[in-house]
Amino acid sequence: MKKGKEAMLTDYMDGFKEEKINYNAYEPSFRRWLISMIDSEKISLQDARDRFHLSPTEYKKIIKRWQERYSDDLHLSLQSMGSKERADNKALEKRIKELEKQLELAQMKNVALNTLIDIAENDYKLEIRKKSGPKQ
Repeated sequence: MKKGKEAMLTDYMDGFKEEKINYNAYEPSFRRWLISMIDSEKISLQDARDRFHLSPTEYKKIIKRWQERYSDDLHLSLQSMGSKERADNKALEKRIKELEKQLELAQMKNVALNTLIDIAENDYKLEIRKKSGPKQ
């Protein structure tokens, strides 16, 4: 039986194996996804460590290595929109909706006029549309 500090450290560890995690087993697509989540601040380093069971002592080094390999080359720091920008954005969205309605009405009008011309040409034998080419 062991005595002293050495006994205290090892007596309770019987039956436990310290398994080394093979980080190469993680798919590159997972690595890219995780790095994009960390880069966009949707998940913190600590959350990634806990959620995906990364080594508490090596996770920063591993994530840094993955960032060097899989992170986008261009990192942009985006500022949040101010109240004026939000108001401008709302006004632009409103204008887009108005223009979309106008476009829909113009398309319906175009279909109606083409239908009217087709009926006039077929029923009344009128030549309304200009023929293309030299036979004008």
